Amino acid sequence: MKIKGSKEAIERVLACLKANYNYGEGKPEHKHFFRVFGAYESDEMEKNDDGTYTLFVYGDCAWSVSSCMLDGAFSYYELLKKDYPDIFMGTTLEEQSKDCEIEVFSEEPGMCFSEHYIFKNGECICDDTQDIESGGYDEKGKPTTDIDWENYEGDTIIFNPHRRNEIEEFSWSF
Repeated sequence: MKIKGSKEAIERVLACLKANYNYGEGKPEHKHFFRVFGAYESDEMEKNDDGTYTLFVYGDCAWSVSSCMLDGAFSYYELLKKDYPDIFMGTTLEEQSKDCEIEVFSEEPGMCFSEHYIFKNGECICDDTQDIESGGYDEKGKPTTDIDWENYEGDTIIFNPHRRNEIEEFSWSF
């Protein structure tokens, strides 16, 4: 995730990413996204030429950005808003981006999809989901999705169009 804006806006989004909530124990202390298991920011905010700041955040959430950080059908936002209307403190990327820009990439290799969202000033300007594939390296060391998985012993790679510019065009090793 990349957050660009004032220091205050960035700190607010970060607090929502790190906020604990348990509706079984009463009203949460802070607005929050849902089922974010870890949010780790880069060492410090980078100051931009226009006076804003940028912070990169890495982490994990359950299932997808859509279900954990947006509203709508099948989202935790809608589910918990319905189940706990009197104490609900959830938030969304749309709400948190009212005075900043938030860009998020996700990867769900188990279900073979990747998401890319950009929210700017409360508006979604990019909502893109792409299929991803698992692959490996052929006998010449070239990335491929044509793998005999029963006999393959090399590293697994994910071919993800959202990571196009990272390693070897569409691949990302892990």
